[in-house]
Amino acid sequence: MRQDQDQNVAPGREPEASPDFSHASVPLAKQLIAAGELRKARLMLEQIVEKAPEADALVTLATLEIDNPKRQSDALDHLKRALELTPQHTEAWLLLANYWGLKGQADKQKRCLEKILSYDKANSDARDAIELLVTRK
Repeated sequence: MRQDQDQNVAPGREPEASPDFSHASVPLAKQLIAAGELRKARLMLEQIVEKAPEADALVTLATLEIDNPKRQSDALDHLKRALELTPQHTEAWLLLANYWGLKGQADKQKRCLEKILSYDKANSDARDAIELLVTRK
């Protein structure tokens, strides 16, 4: 079984062919997510970033991957690529901070939050999260 296929395919059955997303877009993927169509959204986003990686698609894809232990390394790669494309992408920095928090890496988590404050000093999400990190020590 290919690594990118879902593992919930019945034995002896071939997985469904990937749908054709000729009109794929990040807003459409977000609509699929809101409708609970997470697999379709993930496949659409993977197709988008394969054709022409852009920060919003990479971050949205990472959002779907970050809570799945089998896909967390993919989430990290997608966040790094998003930040290479758009270094001041606050949502990417927040999600990356969350990733490091899940991994128990408080120092890396704090650095991500501080990065946000370096260009957006008034960001309350980053300030609040840093305050929580400091009070947890």
